[in-house]
Amino acid sequence: MAKTTHAPGPCMLCGGEELRTLFEKSGRDVVRCQDCGLEWAHPMPTADELDAYYAQSYEAGTYSFFAEAQEVRALIARHRLESIRNFAREGRWLDVGASSGDFVEVAAAERDIEGLELSERAVEEARSRGLRMHCGSVETFEPPTPYAMISAFDVLEHLREPRAFLQRLRGWLTEGGRLVLTLPDVSSFYARWLMRRHWFFYMPNEHLFYYDPRTVQRLLEDEGFRVDTVRSSYKMLTPRYAAANLRNFNSGLGRIATGLVGTLPEAVAGRAIPMYVGEMMVFAEPR
Repeated sequence: MAKTTHAPGPCMLCGGEELRTLFEKSGRDVVRCQDCGLEWAHPMPTADELDAYYAQSYEAGTYSFFAEAQEVRALIARHRLESIRNFAREGRWLDVGASSGDFVEVAAAERDIEGLELSERAVEEARSRGLRMHCGSVETFEPPTPYAMISAFDVLEHLREPRAFLQRLRGWLTEGGRLVLTLPDVSSFYARWLMRRHWFFYMPNEHLFYYDPRTVQRLLEDEGFRVDTVRSSYKMLTPRYAAANLRNFNSGLGRIATGLVGTLPEAVAGRAIPMYVGEMMVFAEPR
C-alpha cells in the first residue's frame, strides 16, 4: 500500500520533499513526488552497481534475448527513422546510446550519421559492419563539430544524472538543431491501469527515473530546450517475439502471452506490426 514519506528527497525535478512510496520491487522502492509526479528508484544504484548490472545483463540476462534478435532490431530502427523523418534536420546526426549500431546502419543509407556507445563490445560489432561509431560516454566525448540532429532511444530512463546528460547534448547541437528521445511513459495505461507494479518498464535496478509527458517536458525546458511534440512511440514487433521477450520482464504474463500466441496462425504470429508498449517519443530543439 502506498505511503507518504519525506525521505528520500528532494525531487530531482522540482525540489519537492513530500514523496509517496508506491511499492517495492527488486529490492528498491519506487517513489513519486507529490508535487510534480516524477517517479524514481530508491535507493538509487551506484555507478559501479549499474556497470556490473549491465555487464551481466548483456552477457546472459535481460538484454541477451534482444541482442540476438537482429531482424527485429532492424525493423524497430526503420520504423523509428520513418517516425522521425519529417522532424529531422539535414546535416550531421549523432545517435547516443547506439548499442551495436542498428539505427545508425539503417539511417546511414540517407543520412550523415554516427553513433556513440559505451560498450566496447557493441562498438566493435558495429565497426565490423563499416559503421562510424565512437566508444565512450557522454561525459567524456568531445565532438569535433556540432550536430544538426541527435537521437537518444531508450536512454534517459537509465541515467543517474539526466540534467547533466541533456546539458551536454544541448551543447553539441547546431543552432536550429533538433533532439529526439524515446522513453517509457509512466502515465501509459500499462503502468497506471493494466500492470501497475508489474509493468515491464518498472525495472529499478536499471530504470532509475520514470517520466510522463509533463515531467519530461519540464526537464527539457529546464535545460534550455523547447519541446515540439510528445507522442506515443511504437515498436515493430512480431507477436511471437513480443510474448517471448515479455517473459524476461514478467514471467507470469509472458507465459500467458506465449500461450495465446501459440493459438495464432503462423502468418499472424510471425508478422511484424507496430506495437504500443507504453513508450513515448519526444521532439525538442534548443531555445
